[in-house]
Amino acid sequence: MSLPLNSQAYLRGPHGFLAAAREESLFVRQKLPFLGKCTLVLGHAECLEFLKDSDRFAVDARNAGFDSPFGLRFLPKSLKTLSNNLLSLDDPDHLRLRRLVDQPFRRVSIDALKPRIRDTCDRLVAEMVEAGEADLVEGLCRQLPLLVIYDLLGFSGEIRNKLDSVLHGLTATANIFNVLRGLMKLGAVQRMLAEEFERVRHEPGPGLVTELVHAEADGDRMSNDELVAMVFVLFIAGHETTKHLISSAVYTLLTEPDAADQYRGMDDDARGIAVDELMRYCAPVQMTKPRHAREDLEFHGLSMKRGERLVALLAAANIDQRVFEGPRNLDLTRRPNRHLGWGGGPHICLGLHLARAEAQAALDCLLDGWPGLALGVEPEQLKWIPRSGLRGLKQLPVIFG
Repeated sequence: MSLPLNSQAYLRGPHGFLAAAREESLFVRQKLPFLGKCTLVLGHAECLEFLKDSDRFAVDARNAGFDSPFGLRFLPKSLKTLSNNLLSLDDPDHLRLRRLVDQPFRRVSIDALKPRIRDTCDRLVAEMVEAGEADLVEGLCRQLPLLVIYDLLGFSGEIRNKLDSVLHGLTATANIFNVLRGLMKLGAVQRMLAEEFERVRHEPGPGLVTELVHAEADGDRMSNDELVAMVFVLFIAGHETTKHLISSAVYTLLTEPDAADQYRGMDDDARGIAVDELMRYCAPVQMTKPRHAREDLEFHGLSMKRGERLVALLAAANIDQRVFEGPRNLDLTRRPNRHLGWGGGPHICLGLHLARAEAQAALDCLLDGWPGLALGVEPEQLKWIPRSGLRGLKQLPVIFG
């Protein structure tokens, strides 16, 4: 069988589809856009096993017999630069970059950022109310992570505007014309970023960009191309995950009986636990990037040839009844919660603590500040983004009350 991953029926309620598929098999053969034929892994333990097993499975397809990082025949030059990034490389290259970026990230205090993140939420929602804007996706969910990352990196207004235009195109995958426009601007943005990196080498300033440019590990530093790729990873990975986590979490709390009131009654620590459960239950990141078999092998009864692709279907792993009690139920107090929403193994999400903080700040702002918050349309009228790998709403109209 195959899963209708892009259908509105699946995206409205994926758990039933995933549970039925898991009852039939541990694996699903699926053709994915751009990637072609892949094998989706549905079990929690099995997903975690191969995400950790970098000896047998490669993220970089070049380590499994292909000529390009993703195993694609053609990549524009601008995308080739971006493809050599933290998410698409294996050790030792991945470990080298991870060491260089870990040091600056360790100096980022999430607790110190929380008041600024909450202030940004309050301002964005106040602007929405004043303007009569009802769509949370555009007014809050998209804007918040972008503003936080811009602030964190320390970019000027000019760079923000140009990056925002490109990123909006690259992530608006339902509109191919926006994507093409974004791709056409990539080269200019990369050159602009290279100039910015050169400037902060001589004129260090506040922000993570300066930290990344001057980061050093074992006498090594990142090249300009590596810095450009790192910035795009921070934007696209961090922005999209958080955007869809916030929108799907708000939707879930407003549609699950008594969930919003339960969240309002929680203290700060309990709300952190609730955000983790929403990450598990909503699964904004449905699957990982593919791993490629480095050689012919067998994996839990599945015979694989060198170069064949395995994908961890995180949404299925997160409702594995072998790991979670009542996996298809929302339990905002769930402990322990060994979900794989942030991935697993060496490539686990670098910015997961920041994403958690942003999601909680948004939920606190909306649910504490607006006790009458409600959906502005019936749930079945909402449209979900038809993109394999992500689950998020196109729009989320609300009534602030």
